Amino acid sequence: KAIAQLKLAARLQPNDTQTHQKLIECYDKQKDREGAVGQLIESLELSRRNIELRRDLGRRYADLGRPKEAERAYTSIVEVLPSESESHAMLAEVRQEQNRWEGAVAHWRRVAEIRALEPTGLVKLAEALVHLKRWDDAEATLKRLRARSWPERFRDVAGQVRKLERQMEQQRNK
Repeated sequence: KAIAQLKLAARLQPNDTQTHQKLIECYDKQKDREGAVGQLIESLELSRRNIELRRDLGRRYADLGRPKEAERAYTSIVEVLPSESESHAMLAEVRQEQNRWEGAVAHWRRVAEIRALEPTGLVKLAEALVHLKRWDDAEATLKRLRARSWPERFRDVAGQVRKLERQMEQQRNK
């Protein structure tokens, strides 16, 4: 009953994002995965630049065993916000979850370029490079991190660099 009422409410107020979210929740409670995907697609019509919805859509497609649609949803994260570090960071995280670390590296590089005044992209890039055991590239990235003085709000950069250096040393000695 709630789905019918919420659909009516969505038709009467199509820009109400809360109604769309409640519809998705109802489909989830009914275990109607296809219905939830359909509602997410409708929600994206309302909020085209909402990368969280796109990530959720990709996850749901993957859960349904539809890898092509999942990949399309994931790549659209960057397509809708190509110049924003948040979209590249999100896709990098998705790639890491998929164990596609080379793809993650490319997006962490882009984050580091876009947010050159912040260390986060470089730290995440170094973490991905260490994971891939690309020691020279990781060391060069850590060198870039050590070479700059970062704003006070990023006071733990030196600690993160030391942690990554220890991690590299441990993995090299295995």
